[in-house]
Amino acid sequence: MAPYGSKAAKVSTDGRLTAAQVFRALNEVRPANTILIEESPSNLPDLHAEWPITEPDTFYTFASGILGWNLPAAVGIALAERDSGRNRPVIAIIGDGSFQYSIQSLWTAAQLRLPILIVVPKNDEYCILKSFALLEETPGVPGLDIPGFDAVSIAKGYGCDAARLKNLEEIKKAAVEAWSKSKPTALEIPISAQVPLLLPCEPHEPSEDGRDCFWHT
Repeated sequence: MAPYGSKAAKVSTDGRLTAAQVFRALNEVRPANTILIEESPSNLPDLHAEWPITEPDTFYTFASGILGWNLPAAVGIALAERDSGRNRPVIAIIGDGSFQYSIQSLWTAAQLRLPILIVVPKNDEYCILKSFALLEETPGVPGLDIPGFDAVSIAKGYGCDAARLKNLEEIKKAAVEAWSKSKPTALEIPISAQVPLLLPCEPHEPSEDGRDCFWHT
């Protein structure tokens, strides 16, 4: 289950794809037993809705909310898959905010020639921190918009294949091709910016049983 109460967004508000559409498309084309590593916290409800985890040992994420673990973890998991001979496909879905915490892991992936698919849903903001700002009633926190970030150029600079895609069929095709390569592939996908509520009701709104919403989760 998602760790907060917002539902998966189904309608774009700005003409871009929604996170739900992207995750659904990737789930449709991924091979069986694909390993999913996730660090896109504002889109987690969409991911759980569109990519249910039904196979054992196929989902990894950070445990404490500290960002930056998942990209290097994806490299280690892909290396273990190759060295063990299991060779299960690996996909890392990491938001444009989270992507920057351990971005040098791309160099290691490229040097080891690991066929990881790295998907960067790009909403041009630290969306999950905007959600916390809403929760804590501190609007207008500076530094949460990150326009102009070019994940494609950065990934290519580290030695990966990379592309910016806006069409679902192109995304599906690129994903299938990525797992057959001998190097990592990064896909930057612009998505609709939709700040989720971290709770099923507004902060301090009494729940039906009279308890404060913060504890009624």
